[in-house]
Amino acid sequence: MRAVIKSYIADAATAEPLEFDRGRLQWLVGGETHPEAEMTVGVCTIDPGGRNTEHFHPNCEEILFVLEDECDHTLGDEVVHLTPRMMIRCPADLPHYAVNTGDVPMRALVCFSAPDRETRHVDQEA
Repeated sequence: MRAVIKSYIADAATAEPLEFDRGRLQWLVGGETHPEAEMTVGVCTIDPGGRNTEHFHPNCEEILFVLEDECDHTLGDEVVHLTPRMMIRCPADLPHYAVNTGDVPMRALVCFSAPDRETRHVDQEA
């Protein structure tokens, strides 16, 4: 007998955004939305001149794939300029953040190797 595979479809056009200073996150799939998921996927938007806070993920790696515009992505002590169709892999526990260096919102697909992605902000670690 074949196992029943449950699919899950999400649309970033209708996903509820979580706002942060000069940007937003839209979670498409993860352990909270789909208990059978084995990873977390979302869309991150950063407004021109904006950035997300320096953070790290202790339980998973992150892949960021730029869809629109550009950013400078700091990964540890390295800064990499990313443009559309470029991606960066952020290993677990390595602090990182992105700064939108363009004139329009930067959008990126973000994928995490765990359904229960943890995020810790560097400025809160003491």
